[in-house]
Amino acid sequence: MLKWQLALVAVLGVLGTSVTGAIAQTAPPNLPAAIICYAQADQSWRVGYLHRVNKNGDAMYTSLVGNLNATINAKGVVVAPTNRPAGVDCYGKTLDELRSDGRVLEFQRTR
Repeated sequence: MLKWQLALVAVLGVLGTSVTGAIAQTAPPNLPAAIICYAQADQSWRVGYLHRVNKNGDAMYTSLVGNLNATINAKGVVVAPTNRPAGVDCYGKTLDELRSDGRVLEFQRTR
C-alpha cells in the first residue's frame, strides 16, 4: 500500500511542476504585481493586486475588499471606468508615471 501512495505523490508532483512552469512562462514581463492609488473621497490609499490578464493584453487589478478596480490597457494606461465616476487618482496615468511616483509593487523575478 505504501508504494502505491508514493507513486501517486510522485505523479502529482510532476503534473504540478509542469502546470506551474507553463503558467510562469506565459506571464507578461512588464506588469507590476500591484498598483497603489489615492482616493480623495475618504483620503485613503488603496492597493490593487493583479487579478487577471485578458488575451488582448488588458490587465485587471482589484483590491482584496473590492474598493479598487482598475484596468491597465495593453498600451500601459490605467483606463477610467465607464459605468461610474473615477474615484482614485490612478486613472489616466501610465505605468511609467506610476513607477516614477513609486506607486507600483513589482514581482520579484527569479534568475
